[in-house]
Parts: sequence; structure tokens; C-alpha cells
Amino acid sequence: MSSFHDEGIPQDISFMLGQTFIFVTIWIAIDRYVARHDPIAQARTFTRINNWIYSSASFILLFLILSASHDEISRRLYHASKFYQYLDVLGVRAGGGTIDLHFGFHHLTMPYLSYVRVVLHSDGWWVLAILNTLHHGLMYAYFGGAGFLRQALEATGTMQLVVGIGGEVWMLWGKWGKEDAAMWPHAVGLGLLSAYLVLWVRDVRMRRREQVEDVDRNRSSTKEE
Repeated sequence: MSSFHDEGIPQDISFMLGQTFIFVTIWIAIDRYVARHDPIAQARTFTRINNWIYSSASFILLFLILSASHDEISRRLYHASKFYQYLDVLGVRAGGGTIDLHFGFHHLTMPYLSYVRVVLHSDGWWVLAILNTLHHGLMYAYFGGAGFLRQALEATGTMQLVVGIGGEVWMLWGKWGKEDAAMWPHAVGLGLLSAYLVLWVRDVRMRRREQVEDVDRNRSSTKEE
């Protein structure tokens, strides 16, 4: 596994910032169009088809990650897959859907996490990547219509983040005090993964609260009848 020790600014950071600017610009343009007009025709159909494409691609990528002989290829493809997720945000908004805090923050920052912890500094990258890719394969299949996967997503979503955070803490602890040890990538990973976990738990609690409220409303309606 490779390590990144250069303390200077990585040359590719200009590309990262540039692609973020382009993505946000398109996002704002679509948002304004939908707000002023109607949702774009066929956007929801595109999103559903895209969900199945991304789910299938995730399981293929999972196979590559599990194959040690494809380390370099799988790292590059994993990083590229985080840019592909931009289509998810754009498609949902184009179809009239809303982009909540977790959805927007995760998709906007995940390319930076994969850039730092997979492309530049890949120590232990495959642990989180395996769980994350599995979760996304199941999640996008669910978005595509496989409703039976809903319960599994809470487990896989929580597990990938908890394991990822634990892994970064372990890496930081093992490298603490060692000369020339690159610690900042693990600090970046720990910070972003912790933020994702907070937002993930928030979403889970909100969904459970909504489910309870729906049950209470149904009971009230039944009693009135």
C-alpha cells in the first residue's frame, strides 16, 4: 500500500476544486430551473435506471476490491465512483426531489475523502471501501425499487461508518509519535466519517419518528371510524 508524505499541496487539488465548482454550478442551475418551472420530464425515470446501473457497478467494484491483484485499478475506480454519484444529486433535484443536509454534504465531500484516503494515502483503504461499496450496492438497489432491503441498510450504513472511524483511530494511534508518519490523511478521514455518522444517526432517528407518527395517526383514524 502506498503512503503520501509530501507536506505540500497535492497537484491534483486544482482538479478537485474545479470539479466541485462545476458540480455545484450545475446543481444550482437545475435547482433554479425546477423552482421556477416544473420538474424535468423523465428525470425520475433516469434516476431509477441510474440507481440500478450504480448498484450493479458497485457489486462489480466490490469484486475488484476483494481481488488483491487489482489494487491500483480498484482504487482508481472507487475514487471515480464518487464523482458518478453526482448524477444522483442532479437527477433527484431535476425530478423535483429535495436534497437534505446528509445527502448533499455526503455527495459533495465524499470525493475528497476517497482522494485523500484512497488515491493519495491508501493504508487500510480497502476495509472501509469494501463495506461502503457493499452498502451502496444495496442502497441503490433499494432506491431502484428493491424495498425489501430497507432494514438491511440501517445495519450496513451504521457498520461502515463505525468500522471506518475505528480504523482511522487505530491508524492514528499506531502512527502517533513516529517520525515521518503521515497522520493528516487519517485525521481528515476521521473528521469526515464522524460527520457522516452524526448525519446518518440523525436521519435514522427522523425516519423512526416519522414511522411512529404514522402509526399514531392510523390508530387515531381507526378509532374515529
